Amino acid sequence: MSNIFVYTDVNEYDVIDGVNHYIPVIVFENIHGYTLCKSGEKAGSLPYYWGTTRKECQDRCNKMNEEMMFSKEDVLRIISSSMRAHKDVTL
Repeated sequence: MSNIFVYTDVNEYDVIDGVNHYIPVIVFENIHGYTLCKSGEKAGSLPYYWGTTRKECQDRCNKMNEEMMFSKEDVLRIISSSMRAHKDVTL
């Protein structure tokens, strides 16, 4: 399993007081699907909110990917590899 991953926005959000709060996801290279950025799957676990618009969330994802030294081409390659991965290859 690859430990290479990037962040992106896939329109996951919670509505709090009528405002959308967008949650980034992690996409692993060559692993089918994505992982929602939450502190856990237990009841009451809190997600990471990276903005109140999709653009704000994606901008923060782009910033994190750049800080991890991934170019935009790298990000697209990693996301594409996840999309091509066999559905039985998951975390």
